[in-house]
Amino acid sequence: MTGTSQDDFPRIGVQFELRREDGTFVRDAKREDFRVTEEGSERPILEFQAPVATEEVPTTIVLVVDRSGSMNVEERLESLKGAVARFVERMPRGSKVAVVSFSAQVELAQPFTTDRRKIRATVDELFADGPTRFHDAVAEAVDLLAKQRGRRAIIALTDGQDTHSTTALEDVAARARELGLPIYTLGLGDEREIAVAELKALARATRAEYYPARKSEELRKVYEAIAERIGAGYSLAYQSDRRIPDGTLRPVEVFYKPSRKAGTTAVFIPGMVVPAGGWSPLFLALAAGLAALAALPSRLGRGSGVRS
Repeated sequence: MTGTSQDDFPRIGVQFELRREDGTFVRDAKREDFRVTEEGSERPILEFQAPVATEEVPTTIVLVVDRSGSMNVEERLESLKGAVARFVERMPRGSKVAVVSFSAQVELAQPFTTDRRKIRATVDELFADGPTRFHDAVAEAVDLLAKQRGRRAIIALTDGQDTHSTTALEDVAARARELGLPIYTLGLGDEREIAVAELKALARATRAEYYPARKSEELRKVYEAIAERIGAGYSLAYQSDRRIPDGTLRPVEVFYKPSRKAGTTAVFIPGMVVPAGGWSPLFLALAAGLAALAALPSRLGRGSGVRS
């Protein structure tokens, strides 16, 4: 399980991967091969998209790239530029990408675009200088994706330890987990100079993965592997049986018929915190009545035929 979205509540979106025992991706599973449960109760699947389909499934991606002074070492920045160019060639068509760069400042170098040439040109223009604000840059990426819908991912690279951020990485991880955003982390260079434990923890907390690239020339393969992984993802949407956003964290499981294991995740629905004993029938009836009243004027206006 790699991500969730609840922007269209009570429709819940879930993103996941399917792998064989040898680690290779299964790309052609069918809708009828899956079932989904929320809090142990099976829910109807409303939409389903597999990697092998008539159209590729686009993803909204933020590339977080390090342009601190140490990126001048061993031509790291130049290798990053080549790796990003290869990545955008292989990502699913129609995907939107934004670029957040960081050194002493965090900058939205490129707002979301589907234009691959713009993405490459933006990264090609970067220069290396200054300290490292990795945590703040990832926090900016999370904020950007919080406003987006559908499949989303952050790919965050650094070649050193954070020195100037004001944001705690634990807070970034918690926010991303709440939004169902996977953060793939990349450590470039000597791992003794990188906060490897932090990068691994951030990836693990958001159901993603940490990728080391000890030498600059390894970057291209790393970005290609992430592009393949994003392109191999499945998406489905199901209907929750909850009628009101209640501020709860709900366990979700996706079952694949040929497998004995289920993919598990949790979906957080912002809203009112449900009382320990649950909402009373009277409260639910009142809420449903208010919703019906709110919709009544628009229905009357459409059906009345009144003209001005």
